[in-house]
Amino acid sequence: MEVRQKHNRRLRKKLYLGEFAVNLFEIHVKLSTSAESDLDAFIGSFVDQLEKQGLTYFGYSDPDGIQGHVLSQQRYESPSEGQRQELSEWCAAYPTIESVELSELMDINQA
Repeated sequence: MEVRQKHNRRLRKKLYLGEFAVNLFEIHVKLSTSAESDLDAFIGSFVDQLEKQGLTYFGYSDPDGIQGHVLSQQRYESPSEGQRQELSEWCAAYPTIESVELSELMDINQA
């Protein structure tokens, strides 16, 4: 039998549980070219797009593209499905992207 602990509001906030849970999504972008100038141009445009949407990114890049996580710039907030979809559409329209994969929203503590 599993014993379930109840946390008060302060602990839920500190542990990012319940109404304070924060979500993010993974992103994998593969560029159609491995030129460093194309990667730099993409990253600059990508960061501008994220900032416009109130999102931030952490991950890494290599000559083929980027791989990482996208989350909200605001504490205790999560990206919305609309923001995720808008970023997906922006990536699909970007000229040097060969493929893009965005995961579903997931709890930051599970990522």
